[in-house]
Amino acid sequence: MPNNPDELGALWVKQSARGEYMTGTILGQAVVIFRNERKANDKQPDWRVMKSKPRPATGAAAPSQWGD
Repeated sequence: MPNNPDELGALWVKQSARGEYMTGTILGQAVVIFRNERKANDKQPDWRVMKSKPRPATGAAAPSQWGD
């Protein structure tokens, strides 16, 4: 548990061949966060938060959740 009662989780910035993303946990849920590459206007989010899924054992540099 975090020392600060207001803390919901923690994130780490990562870099892959496809760009910058974040990984971590929020309220005990493992998450991965990607920049919204399809943002067309200010009403759309800058980042997308997704449940983290296990990466394949092939040693791929990018997570499998890229939203293409």
